[in-house]
Amino acid sequence: MAKSTMGVRLGEETQSRLEALGRARDRSPHYLMKAAIERFLDVEEALEEERLLVTSRWEKYKLTGETLDHADVKAWADGLDDSLSSDPESGDTKADSA
Repeated sequence: MAKSTMGVRLGEETQSRLEALGRARDRSPHYLMKAAIERFLDVEEALEEERLLVTSRWEKYKLTGETLDHADVKAWADGLDDSLSSDPESGDTKADSA
């Protein structure tokens, strides 16, 4: 992928803080800005993916009216706990065998 340069206008205080942190971490301000932008994008992309999933689920609900009964979800969740907490063959819990 071709690299390009983008300019970012920072206030004096922000620039001073960035330079001070760079000195403390023995990193360039450029490195710190790049790392911060990459982390920001990771978080924002995950949030956008979650937003799209929730929107899709909401649209499906509006079209179908399909819901899950609380008792059914609770029974399913309780079953997960049982399958994770013991070995059906020996009766030993996973914590005991670790």
